[in-house]
Amino acid sequence: MLEESGQAGSLRLRRRRILLIGVAALAVVAAVGGLLIATSIKSPAEQAAESAPPALTQLTTPLTRQVITSTVQAQGVVEPPPEVAQLSGASGGGGNGELSIVTKAILQPGDTVEPGSVIVEVAGRPLFAFQGSGPAYRNLVPGESGTDVAQLQAGLESLGYSTGSDTSGVFGPGTGSAVAAYYSALGYSVPKVPADPAAASKPKAASKAMVPLAEIMFVPRFPARVVKVAGPVGTEANGSLVTLSMGNPTVAGQLSPSDAALVRAGMAVTITDPATDSTRHGHIRSVGLRTQTTGSISGGVYLPVKIRPSRPLPMSMIGQDVSLTITSAHSAGPVLAVPAAAVFARADGRLYVTKMTGSRSDVQVPVRVGVTGNGMVGITPIDGGTLAAGDRVVIGTNYVRTLKAVP
Repeated sequence: MLEESGQAGSLRLRRRRILLIGVAALAVVAAVGGLLIATSIKSPAEQAAESAPPALTQLTTPLTRQVITSTVQAQGVVEPPPEVAQLSGASGGGGNGELSIVTKAILQPGDTVEPGSVIVEVAGRPLFAFQGSGPAYRNLVPGESGTDVAQLQAGLESLGYSTGSDTSGVFGPGTGSAVAAYYSALGYSVPKVPADPAAASKPKAASKAMVPLAEIMFVPRFPARVVKVAGPVGTEANGSLVTLSMGNPTVAGQLSPSDAALVRAGMAVTITDPATDSTRHGHIRSVGLRTQTTGSISGGVYLPVKIRPSRPLPMSMIGQDVSLTITSAHSAGPVLAVPAAAVFARADGRLYVTKMTGSRSDVQVPVRVGVTGNGMVGITPIDGGTLAAGDRVVIGTNYVRTLKAVP
C-alpha cells in the first residue's frame, strides 16, 4: 500500500515539472515576439526620413595645366610599294638567234637596286636600271630624240659620264661616248648599231654606240628593291625578267566620313600594330574626296587616306591591318584644362566654370574656350575671373545616401 502511494506521488511531481517547463517556454516565445514587434514598428517621422530621396553632393576635379591634343581614330592596311617590271620578251639576245638564258644572277630578291647597277645577265648581256618616269620601249641609237633619251642622258650624267654638248633629249656624239664609257666600266662590250642597208637615211649611225631595249629599264624613283628576278642560272627567262618595288611599304587608311572635316594632309599619325602593340609614326599624304566601300575593313563606307611612314615599315607587315591615331589639333603649349563637363553656359550666353572656394559661396568664373580634344577643354578666365592649376571645379552632381552607423 505504501509502495503504491509513493509511485503516485512521483507521477504527480513529474507532471508538475513538465507543466512548469511548458509555461517557461511560452514566456520566452512571448518575450521574443514582443521584441520583434516593437522593433518593426516605426514612427511616421522615421518612415518619411527613410523614403526621402538621397542628398546631392558635388563632383569636383582639379584644374590642370597640360597640352591638349585632339585625335581621330581610323583603320588602315599596309600596302606594298609600287612595282615596275621588265618583261623577258624585251630580251632574247637582241634578235641574233640567241636564247634568253640567264647567264649570271647579279642581284637577288630583297637586294637594293642603285641607279646604273646591273641586276641580271641574260645571254651574256647586262640589264641595268636608270631613273625615269617613262618606260623603255625602243633601242636608243644615235639620232633618236625623246623623253627616254633624256632619261638615259640624266642617268649617265648622275654616274659621272658626261654627254658633252648634246641637247637634252637628243642622242648625239656626246651621249654615244658616255654610253661607250659606261659599258666599258661595267666590263661588257659596247653594243653597236648594226649596219642596215635599209637605213640609208642614217648611214653614219652604223657601228656607233647604242643601248638595246633588252639591256635597260627605267624606274620612276629610287631606292628600288628586287622583288623577282629570272633564274636560276642556266634556265630560260620567261614572263617577267625583273620586278622591282619602288620605295617602301605605305599605309592605306580608311577614315569615317563623319571625321573628314577634321583631317587634312600633313597631320601626324601614329600607326599601331595590333598584334604586337608596337607603334610607328607618319604623316597624312592625301585624303580622298569620294567615299568608297571596296575593301572596307569595317564593312562600311570610308574615305581613303594615304599615310607616309616616317621610317620604312618592314616588308613583313605588308597586308596587315593597323590602327591609326591622327592628331587633328593640339594646343601651342600647356594650357589650363578641365573636362568638358565642367564648362556650362548661362542665360547671358557666356561660358562658365564653378570654382570651389571651401565655403558655401562657390564662384562661377567666366571663361573663354580654346582647343578641345579627347574630353578635355582648354580655358582662359576672362572679365577679372581667376583660375589656377590645382583649383577645384565642379563637373557634376551625385546622389549619396547617408548610411547610419551600426552600434
